Amino acid sequence: MRLEKKHEEELARRKGLTGKTIIQVIWLLVTGTLAYFFTNYLFSEGIVNANIFYNQLFIPRSVPELGVKLIMVFGLVIVMQIVFSIGYIIASPEGRRRTGDATLKSRNKDPFDDRFG
Repeated sequence: MRLEKKHEEELARRKGLTGKTIIQVIWLLVTGTLAYFFTNYLFSEGIVNANIFYNQLFIPRSVPELGVKLIMVFGLVIVMQIVFSIGYIIASPEGRRRTGDATLKSRNKDPFDDRFG
């Protein structure tokens, strides 16, 4: 009986993970696309060129310009994800909730509590 309650609680907790995972993958693709177009814009306007990466970051010249662009896209995606995570922490009530405060109510019900069925 208790093991069944524990199993049902675990399934209920995991129920929305598929949708969240799909949304995260789509969001990663969107940010990757935006970073790719922004990187191409910077390279085409001459604001950034491959010599900056070769000279300043000591990347070997055997790495083609496409590789340098992909490194820059990857870096921009990481930066965007960090900024969006900080925005989530600041803006959402779930992100602003302080952890470790003692309360009378728990967010997770106890599956071993036999008082309620």
